Order: sequence, then C-alpha cells, then structure tokens
Amino acid sequence: MKDNADQFKKWTKVSLEGECGVIVDIKGLSTIIRWDTPKENDFEDWFSCWGTFIEMGGEIIDKDYKFVFINDNGTLKK
Repeated sequence: MKDNADQFKKWTKVSLEGECGVIVDIKGLSTIIRWDTPKENDFEDWFSCWGTFIEMGGEIIDKDYKFVFINDNGTLKK
C-alpha cells in the first residue's frame, strides 16, 4: 500500500524495488533504513527524500513481515 511521507516512522517496515527494510532512525531530515541483507552495515539515508522514495514505488509493508537477515529493530540475526 502506498502511504504519505508523514506515515514513515521509526520501526516502520518498508520496501523498494524488491528489497525490504526497516526505518531504524529519524533525526531531523535524516531517515535511516536498514535493508534486509547479510551485510553488517547495509544502512541507507533517505535524507529528506520521501517524495522520491514513494515516486520510485517505495511503500510501507505489513508490520508482521518477517525479515530474512535482520530483526525488526534492524540488528543482524545471529
């Protein structure tokens, strides 16, 4: 489901171009997504770009979605 930028909050699960992740931090205009990959530091800052994120097909996904490599708080699974 497509959502307005103001609905993107910390711990919101998101998807873009087939990749899923979770918003792990929001500070001012900086919004950090931790992508669901096995990489130790796969973080991306969508600095004031939620309009672009949505235009590119980014969306909020179901809060019950189960990540493969990360926990719901963005830490790597052990």
